Amino acid sequence: MKEITVICPIYNEQENIKEFIEKFNEIFIKNKKFNFSILFSDNASIDGSREILQEICQKNNNIKYIRYNKNHGVMKSIFTAINNVTSDACAVFDCDLQDTPELLLDFIKNWENGYKIVYGKRLKRKESFAMSFFRNIFKKFSYTLRGYNIEIESGAFFLDKNVIQDLKNYDFDPFLPALIERLGFSKISVRYDRIERKYGQSKFNFFGYLSYAIDGLISGTIQPLRISIFCSFLFALISFLSAIYFLIAKFYLNILFAEGIAAIIIINLFSFSLIFLFFGILGEYIGKIFLKDESKKLPKIAEKFNL
Repeated sequence: MKEITVICPIYNEQENIKEFIEKFNEIFIKNKKFNFSILFSDNASIDGSREILQEICQKNNNIKYIRYNKNHGVMKSIFTAINNVTSDACAVFDCDLQDTPELLLDFIKNWENGYKIVYGKRLKRKESFAMSFFRNIFKKFSYTLRGYNIEIESGAFFLDKNVIQDLKNYDFDPFLPALIERLGFSKISVRYDRIERKYGQSKFNFFGYLSYAIDGLISGTIQPLRISIFCSFLFALISFLSAIYFLIAKFYLNILFAEGIAAIIIINLFSFSLIFLFFGILGEYIGKIFLKDESKKLPKIAEKFNL
């Protein structure tokens, strides 16, 4: 029988762990064609998650657990867990159960039909208007930079063993969906509505999403760097044309210009904002190069059970 591993990244999810296992065990019973296991990938939780999982692992061989030496972020947590998978396929689900476990049955069905990557495509999600607005802006901007959409979302997806093996040949990418997309395997989406979180609170705040979005925009593309070059040419052209206009207006059209202190200040401030923007873009790329050796290292596993 083929084995499927369900990967669940956690950080302080003690309220959800037992229900997560219970809900997925119900799904496992409905499909007896496969052997199932759950691998919890713990980002050094500081609540009771560790103790709960240690106790559960001692009683259930199909529940596996790895704990990192510190919090390395959810994407590296997932990537490291995938690198520790030896089964025929794996699925990734968040512990909050907002991505319904029934999705796994649809994932498996599409996998059996030959697709190597199956991912959930959220139709509705309960979030603030501001978050929805920024999310849409990110998707449009990301498409403009790349020329294609990254459809895979980090909430729930399914990978064949060929994808898993291929991922093991790559260094870690902070925007994991883009890395999976670039592998080029056949993929299909499963549409669903995301439900509300039942227990606890999300550990991802606005600034966490912002950092993730920045990683997404510069991951696997140099287009942001080229934008700064295009803008520099554009403003050079505008400056050149403006200089010609003022010379013609002053010496040939006899137009008098008042001293525009306000205009000068606005132009200077706008110019400085562009300069800082472009330095920021350059800084992001330089930072990625500087931190490359450290960022590509997988987290040190401090503890593991049933692996």
